[in-house]
Amino acid sequence: MRTDFFNSALQSAQYRVAPSRNSSTVVLDKNEQSQDVEHALKAKVLERLLHADWNRYPTADYRDIETKIAEYCRLSPENITLSAGSANSIVTLLNYFALNSKHIVIAQPTYSLFDYHCKTYSIPYTPWYLNERLEYDLGTLPTLGNNSVLIITSPNNPVGNCLTTEQLESILIANPESCVILDGVYCEFSSTDFTPLIKKYENLIVLRSFSKAFPIAGLRLGYVCAAPKIAATIKKLFLQFSITDFSLIFAREMLFSPEFMECSRKNVEDIISQRNTLAQSIKSRFKEDM
Repeated sequence: MRTDFFNSALQSAQYRVAPSRNSSTVVLDKNEQSQDVEHALKAKVLERLLHADWNRYPTADYRDIETKIAEYCRLSPENITLSAGSANSIVTLLNYFALNSKHIVIAQPTYSLFDYHCKTYSIPYTPWYLNERLEYDLGTLPTLGNNSVLIITSPNNPVGNCLTTEQLESILIANPESCVILDGVYCEFSSTDFTPLIKKYENLIVLRSFSKAFPIAGLRLGYVCAAPKIAATIKKLFLQFSITDFSLIFAREMLFSPEFMECSRKNVEDIISQRNTLAQSIKSRFKEDM
């Protein structure tokens, strides 16, 4: 009976595993970049990894990486907390808010992980629905109290719209005792970047990632931008040694090198260009059918 149970569990797990795909495969379900890191750049990182101590836990001191991130975001190192991907930041924060009985409000529709994690762990939340034009409407925003957390994805995944700076500042000013979390992992694909507002509003937290604008989703690197006191608290919530040596070596050796940054910038420009071409093609097609 025990053997049958494990065999059944194994078959179920195998069924759920996604089929393997080579690096040239174009997929749309995870919003990864289709172009991988160049082999020459990979070789430099692998050479450094060969000399790392694999028998030791990775360092938990990321100050040097966080300083480079701060320069990239035009913030101070004290505003940055490195994480093992933005998804890790999301579930850690949701669990923390639930344990502290926060009133969680989540704009809908949104990145599916917010709904999935809340439902899986029975974390209650209040939805804030977009209007019929799929835009944010402050008039329908649920009431936020002193113990509230508002979560907004902007630029929005999956809708693609963006909260305006005026709307965000209005929320922050009207609710100084509430925490506003902005999932901004796609900000490199937008002309609007809310991250600098961290210096102005202590109740704002911005989640960022290297998995969208940079072709390194497999390395699982993200970061949280917040006021120094909040950033320090969030750092305590993250599990120590959760970022592998491989990811840390890449971040130190290659991530912010001029060569890699320029390549990533061009990739983003190319994606935006293709996005605009596709959008225009769809609009033209619908006009022809009308």
